Amino acid sequence: MLYAFPSWVLLFISVKACSPSMPHVAVFSVAAILTTTLLFHGLWRILYLQPLAGEKPPSIKTRNIIIFLAVLAFLSIAFSYQAGVRHDYVQYRKHWDVILAGLDPWLGTDNAYGPVHNLFAWMYRVHALFPKILFSFLLVSTGAISSFFPLGIKDRTYSIQRCCLFAFFILSPYSLITVNLYANNDILPAAAMVLALIGTVALKSFSSRVISGGILAIGVMSKFYPLIILPSLSLRRRCIDWAFVSGFLGTLLLGSSLAYRLWGNSVLIPLLFANSRESKHLSIFNFTRNVLGLNLDRFSTPFMLVVFLVMSIFLFKKNIGPMLGSILTFAAVLSFYKVGHQQFFLFFFLVSPFAIRYLLSCSNILTPKVAAIFFVWTGYLNWYQLEYQLTCGMWEWPAKVFRYAGALPYLTISAVLAMTILGRITAKDLMLADSLDLDT
Repeated sequence: MLYAFPSWVLLFISVKACSPSMPHVAVFSVAAILTTTLLFHGLWRILYLQPLAGEKPPSIKTRNIIIFLAVLAFLSIAFSYQAGVRHDYVQYRKHWDVILAGLDPWLGTDNAYGPVHNLFAWMYRVHALFPKILFSFLLVSTGAISSFFPLGIKDRTYSIQRCCLFAFFILSPYSLITVNLYANNDILPAAAMVLALIGTVALKSFSSRVISGGILAIGVMSKFYPLIILPSLSLRRRCIDWAFVSGFLGTLLLGSSLAYRLWGNSVLIPLLFANSRESKHLSIFNFTRNVLGLNLDRFSTPFMLVVFLVMSIFLFKKNIGPMLGSILTFAAVLSFYKVGHQQFFLFFFLVSPFAIRYLLSCSNILTPKVAAIFFVWTGYLNWYQLEYQLTCGMWEWPAKVFRYAGALPYLTISAVLAMTILGRITAKDLMLADSLDLDT
């Protein structure tokens, strides 16, 4: 509570009031920095200092953990309901109104999403906030799975650490603003990516891998970017996992066929729309275009492809399993995507509890130094989203500086994190247990 409560207080303040100009924006900005620093420094201490001191924290009973999750889930969903219709959810309602009217959801609208997004129109018919509440529930449920689901190996973290991973990542200001306040539908692909990853890493059975492939396909049919981690989840020991691939392709073909039958060629419009958008927020191309006056947006796709190929080849040669492979590949590609919206990073907040538990339990890659830099990286994302909310969208000076220049510190921190992790992967003392691979 000491580490998390100030962030939650500032979050509730941001819901009630924001300021686009001085002096309030300066106070809000400093508060956002301090609360974010406290949040992630606290998590670092909980994960590393307590065990190193030789103090085994008291175990928490399963019943109390269930109560803990139930209370936080209720508060989270209540917060989402009370916040009402905001941000992108306003546009979602227009999309769903078009569908309920029997019209094509992509023609004459700004709908850049896949067919799964359209299915929520019928939930929207029941109640205007029903999809938003479902998004909030999906955040909490996926986060609970990430934080408490068995790893498939012996979990060497303590119950108090797992509770803190859930509270600090899943209920961080970043996550609550992205999903519970703004109701960004990125929770759909992000949750699908995390569940597919956990299904292949923790369960390993043939049926679980087929289901995991189907779950990832559902994520792709909501937004296309889960395709980035498809190779990492489809390859094991340099061989194709046909169980996962068959589940993915079967679900994708079935869903795409039904969507094509309903709406025809317009289902391809989201792909064209994504390529036509200009750079924004945390994309380095946003910085070069608005600060340096160099419009390099057209190079985004080639850079993404090159980075994707280079990272994939490197991970393939190192025989890195799906856990690290998915996270590193997605982070590398996303760093060069020209539309650097904050919500695209939701995957990292959802997967972090499971990944941290897994890597701490079967490898020595997640040293205190690596974890510290990773928490600076996620802390920056948390601060940026909180700053965005506190300053009414960063449209006025001085907050407007971060709307265009915020990508520079993000890319700098990302580069340091990437070099640190890649350095650990190539280190002589690295121990990656066999359990990082599918067949063990």
